[in-house]
Amino acid sequence: MRPVAKARRGQISCCLSAPGAPDCASRAEPFEDRVDDKIDIGAEGKPSFRSMADATNLGMAYQIVVPPDGGERRFSFVGQRCLALNGVSAEAVMADPSLLYEMILPEHRQAFAAAEAKAITEQQPFDAEIAMRRADGEVRWHRIASLPSRLPDGSTLWDGLQIDITERRQMAAELEEQRRRLEMAVETTGLGLWEWDLRADTLVWSERQKAMFGLPADAEPTMERYLALVHPDDVERVRLAYRIASAASGEADFAVEHRVVTPTGDPRWILAHGRVSHDEEGVRLVLGTSLDVTQRRTAEERRKLLMGELAHRAKNGMQVMMAMVHQAARSSGTVAEFEQVLTARMHAMATSQDLVTAAGGGAVQLSQLLSQVLEAFDLGRFDIDPAVDELTVTSETAIGLALLSHELGTNAVKYGALSIASGRVAIARREAAEGVAVIEWRESGGPEVRPSNRRGFGSRLLEAVLRDRGGKVEPSFAPEGFSAVVEFRAADPAGPTLI
Repeated sequence: MRPVAKARRGQISCCLSAPGAPDCASRAEPFEDRVDDKIDIGAEGKPSFRSMADATNLGMAYQIVVPPDGGERRFSFVGQRCLALNGVSAEAVMADPSLLYEMILPEHRQAFAAAEAKAITEQQPFDAEIAMRRADGEVRWHRIASLPSRLPDGSTLWDGLQIDITERRQMAAELEEQRRRLEMAVETTGLGLWEWDLRADTLVWSERQKAMFGLPADAEPTMERYLALVHPDDVERVRLAYRIASAASGEADFAVEHRVVTPTGDPRWILAHGRVSHDEEGVRLVLGTSLDVTQRRTAEERRKLLMGELAHRAKNGMQVMMAMVHQAARSSGTVAEFEQVLTARMHAMATSQDLVTAAGGGAVQLSQLLSQVLEAFDLGRFDIDPAVDELTVTSETAIGLALLSHELGTNAVKYGALSIASGRVAIARREAAEGVAVIEWRESGGPEVRPSNRRGFGSRLLEAVLRDRGGKVEPSFAPEGFSAVVEFRAADPAGPTLI
């Protein structure tokens, strides 16, 4: 148990409460406010006090006389409700005043005695809440309050009242527990609480509500300030939600989701739920909660973007597949050759897609793409410029470049430098404008090039695939070796990803 001493309106008060129980200082109301209109507190033995004390159901009235020298105190009157409250008769207490003091739980006695002594010394009203064990063993909580008055002989008369407050404390404890649970629920869900009193034109926000809108804890919100924080494009929608709910009779609920631009410029999405209360004079009060749904909205927008991107990629992929099938059919003489050509191209496309997936849908490193696609053609026969390592390509361009690299490698093996043991292929980076990348494929050490051998290369699948992605291929059929300059859009390696 813990004693809590409080001074209020010239009173000396002592509240003894159990750990975890609500602080009685927030519940106690001045003793004189409750009894002044019920008991006429006056001089010792005043008939009106004693007769009214026994008639009231407030509690047990009593009178204690303290001699001028502060010596032994005595009861001069104990009300008949003493038996109901304490389990002992008024006559027994008059005969042995220590009976009531001994009923006070041991852990409360020291604080009670100190507060009582202070009240006597300073001649101030006394008010205390203590736990007492009745004669039958039951522990009950009581409020004991008394007022001092001087008698002609210099003695002090304390007119007091003992009230059983056990049920009240239990109710207060239950309310406190409910408040604690509500507070925990609010904290767990991240809700901000607000209340708008239309009559007084006041707006009350919880600290979490203020933080949600980027305001300090000591900020004083108003409706004007609230609407100023709402995104301009959403203000009218917010006003409309309030107007519709206000037009209903009785209680009406509403919900509105809107953007907020905080004082720091941080954009947020807020979901507000409110309940409008009416009375005979119209709208009186609006109570509500707010929830920051920025992450949910961002996820929804990201999902929509991703679905659109996936649909776009699927469409492009189908177009590439159709082109691959068409070109393979035109360039193949047999079904077996058609299967071989188409399978190889699909493998190159799948390789590029694996790299795109591994990159989270973002930029793909070109050197890694070339290495994996050209591995089928003996990677040791390729001289790749280290500067190529610095280039990255978008996911869409990666598919086109994978097919292009595979086609160039296939033609080099069939007709070009890689058709003989001494032939080699060099892949180098060339200067280009910002946002554009250029690489050159140059074959050497192979047979003499005859343009008719490579006819249709630049106008078929490769050119079509890259052109659709903002790129182009410029082939050259010099006798000493085939070459091709490939231009495409470069990607920002630090750019955003979609997955």
